[in-house]
Amino acid sequence: MKRSYHQFCGVARALDLVGERWTLLIARDLLLGPRRYGDLLAGLPGITTNLLALRLKELRANGLVQRTEQRGVVGYELTALGRELEPILMALGRFGFHFMQGPKKDDKLDVGWALLSSKRRYTGAAEATIELVFGERHFQVRARKDYVDVKEGTPWEAEARVFVSPEAFRGILYGGESSDEHEKSGRLRIEGSRDAWQRYQAAFGMRVGKHGAKQRGSLERER
Repeated sequence: MKRSYHQFCGVARALDLVGERWTLLIARDLLLGPRRYGDLLAGLPGITTNLLALRLKELRANGLVQRTEQRGVVGYELTALGRELEPILMALGRFGFHFMQGPKKDDKLDVGWALLSSKRRYTGAAEATIELVFGERHFQVRARKDYVDVKEGTPWEAEARVFVSPEAFRGILYGGESSDEHEKSGRLRIEGSRDAWQRYQAAFGMRVGKHGAKQRGSLERER
């Protein structure tokens, strides 16, 4: 039987729903879009398949997650109510950042988590839709004046596509490294609007390159 704090308090009631171990991390990963069961399992090292199934069952029962099916493939996504967890997760990430001096030896790194955490840096100063390609993984960031959305996959029409390694991107995002230098060394390549890429960097507090707003090639969709 699921435990409860039995307190008539919004905090306690919220913890009754999402306070169990792994629950909020499942919600964090689903902020990036629908996930198949196997993808969730692979992205949460340490969780057992039975526990993941139980947590998803609880989230569905509470109306926070729903099953999806596309071309016969079953997945899971946040409901509108579940997406209300986003500011809570962002606030937890901001608090947890005070205690992060660097990854430990056995810590898993995921570029999707870095992109989600980058939302806290958004200044709201630009509009741009950027696709970031990390090997076989594609993410899109759609920034608007009042909100920024991050999704894994290609749900939108991007103004620019940036091919970059996760290590180089983390250096640009968090280490103050220049994308120009990574581009010169071949660790970064831009297709489409260079101006959109620069607007994106400026809006997230990154070091903007000096190459100007020239266009480099056409942005052909890979469908």
